[in-house]
Amino acid sequence: MTEEALHALQGERRREGPGGALHFAGFRYWTASVLPAIVGTTLPFWLRPPGFSFRWFGAIEFLIATVLMYSGFSFLQARFERRATNEWSESRLLGAAGVCVVVACLLGLHLSRFTTGGIFIVYGLATLFAGVLYVVPPFSFSQRAGGEIVVSMSLSLIPVLGAYLVQTGDLTRTVYLAALPIYAATGLWVWAGQMVSRSCDEQVGRETLVTVFGARFSGRMVVPVISGALCATLLLAVLSSSVMPLALTALLSLGLMWRIVSVSWSDYADASQMLKVRTRAFIVHLAVCVIIAASSLAAVFR
Repeated sequence: MTEEALHALQGERRREGPGGALHFAGFRYWTASVLPAIVGTTLPFWLRPPGFSFRWFGAIEFLIATVLMYSGFSFLQARFERRATNEWSESRLLGAAGVCVVVACLLGLHLSRFTTGGIFIVYGLATLFAGVLYVVPPFSFSQRAGGEIVVSMSLSLIPVLGAYLVQTGDLTRTVYLAALPIYAATGLWVWAGQMVSRSCDEQVGRETLVTVFGARFSGRMVVPVISGALCATLLLAVLSSSVMPLALTALLSLGLMWRIVSVSWSDYADASQMLKVRTRAFIVHLAVCVIIAASSLAAVFR
């Protein structure tokens, strides 16, 4: 049995039994939205907006709502992509999606008590719109070129801004600047994932920016640009005082980014090598999020 066939068989098995729910809920990628939410939760310790007082229950509620919202649209995507199984029928996937999204929306309504002027309601509608844009026909940007931009924004900017809103009740320019490195790190991870699945996407007719640009351009041009943007946005965030200078320690991951760029330059058409690139991109995303969050918390001891 080939390695590809083995992965496919393992994937099918994960869709059945007790792990089926977690598989369809996309649990392997929960960190993509949870870590940015943690960053948004900790940023007020550094930025110190007037009247800031940490809201434990608000933070926990928002993290739960984030996981539920992500899981709901993950179930919904499985439904529209017809990935149903004997145990997880299309109607069951749709029901699970509805429960997750409705509960997340109810939590969002409860969290809106921390804000004024309906800003959190607008935020919630924007979150729902981003999910619909990516998953639901006729939009279905998960199957279209440009979906990488939509999902990267949904997994980075949106959780950071929402978590910060819960803690402070308002948004400022500095929060957007602080979120930019997270956006770039998420974009790098997503792009690497699209390069891994490029051949399969081309076979099934799924259009992504990677299939549009081609493997060579995607590996030799886009990966270095995103990696450079990550470093530039991190420097911009520090210079604008949007994140603590201690966050520059995230640049210690430059070695990993160099490996990502060098492998993408020479082995852009090799799926097994690009799988390693995706793993390294995940580690970079993890490091950036954890370091920015930890450095914001360190501001408590200033």
